[in-house]
Amino acid sequence: MARLKNYTHVIRNLIILGIAVFFGYRYSQLGHPIYLAYIILFGGLGTLGLINQLPSRWQNLALNLGISLFFLDFVFAEINLTEVWQAVASANYWMLLLSMAMVWLHLYFRTVRWQWLLKPMGKVAFWPACRALLIGITGNTVLPARAGEFLRAYVLGRSTGLSKTGVFATLVVERIFDGLTVLLVLLAVIVLGVHNERLQLIGVLGAIFYIGVMVGLIVFMAKRHWADALIHKFLPPGLAQKVLGLLDGFSSGLAVLKNPAQLAMVTLWNILTWTFIPISFWFALLAFDFGSPVPWQAPLLMLPAMALGLTVPAAPGGVGLVQAAIKLTLDLTYAGLPVAANFQESVAAAGILIHFTQFAPEVIPGIFFFMVEGLSTREVGAGRGLTQPENP
Repeated sequence: MARLKNYTHVIRNLIILGIAVFFGYRYSQLGHPIYLAYIILFGGLGTLGLINQLPSRWQNLALNLGISLFFLDFVFAEINLTEVWQAVASANYWMLLLSMAMVWLHLYFRTVRWQWLLKPMGKVAFWPACRALLIGITGNTVLPARAGEFLRAYVLGRSTGLSKTGVFATLVVERIFDGLTVLLVLLAVIVLGVHNERLQLIGVLGAIFYIGVMVGLIVFMAKRHWADALIHKFLPPGLAQKVLGLLDGFSSGLAVLKNPAQLAMVTLWNILTWTFIPISFWFALLAFDFGSPVPWQAPLLMLPAMALGLTVPAAPGGVGLVQAAIKLTLDLTYAGLPVAANFQESVAAAGILIHFTQFAPEVIPGIFFFMVEGLSTREVGAGRGLTQPENP
C-alpha cells in the first residue's frame, strides 16, 4: 500500500511538471507573459511535491488547477476575447432562461426517480429527497472525488432515519442508470449521424463497463450468501460482523433490482429525467448565432461529452472541462457547415453561459439547503456517516 501511495505521489507531481512544460511550449508559440507565471507556478509546485515539501492537499489543488487551465487554454488562447464578450452580451437570454427551466424539470424527474429507487427501504417524501439531491450535486461541484454522493446519502439518512449505506447503494444503481443512458445517447448519435472511431470505442468500452457492473450487482443480490461466507472465512468475528452490517445496509438499497415492477418505473422516470438535459442544451445553443442552424446532433452529443469530461479531476465545477466539451461538440457537429466569422468566439461564449445555465439552478439552491440543514464542515467529510455502524 505504501509503495502504491508513493507511485501515485510521483505520478501526480510529474503531471504537474508536465503542465509547466506544456505552458512553456505555449509561451514559445504565443509569447504571452501569463504563460511565464504558469511555468513558475507549476514548475515550482511540481518540484516541491517531488521532494516532499508540499502537502498532498496542495498537490491535488495544483493538479486540478493545472488541468482546468490546460482546457481553458484550449478554448480561449487563440481567439478574440473582445468578440467573446460581445457574443455573451448579444446572446438571447430568453432562450437561456428556458434552458434553466429544463434543468429544473430534470431535477424534478431525477428526484422522483430516486424516490422509486428508495421505495423498497421506505417511503421518502419529495422535498427531503430533493434537498439531499441538491446538496449532493453542490458537493460534487465543489468537493473532490465526487464526495457529494456520500454527503447526499448522509443528509437523507440523517433526516429520514434510513440506513446511510442503503441510501448510498441506491446512488450506485442511479449512477449505473445514468451511465447507461449517456452511453445509449452516444451510440445513437454515432449510428445516426456522427461517425468517429474514437467515439465508437468510448461507447463500446463504456457499455461493457456499466453492463458489467449492473450484472455484478444483480449476482451479488442473488448470491449474497457467497459474500457472507467469504467474509466469515477471512475476517475475524468482530470485524466480520461490522462488514456484514454494512453489507446489510448496502443490500437494502439494491432491493429495487429484485422487483421488476419497481425497476420498470425507475426506467420510465430515468427516460424522463434525461430527456430534458438535451432539450436544455438545445435552448441554450439557440441563444447564439453560429452562422448555421444548430445541428440536431449537437445537444445530444453534448450530453455524453460533458458527462465524460466531468469525470476528469479539475477545478470546482469542472471549469475548463465544460467549455472544452462544448467546443469539441460544436467543432464536430458543425464540421462541413457554413459558420460565422466569429464562430470560435461564439463557441467560447456558449461555453461560459451554458456552464452557468446548467450549474446555477442546482448549486445556488444546494448552497441554500446546505445552510438550512445546518451541516458542519466536519460533516462535509461525508464518508464518516457511511462507515460507522448504523443505529438499530
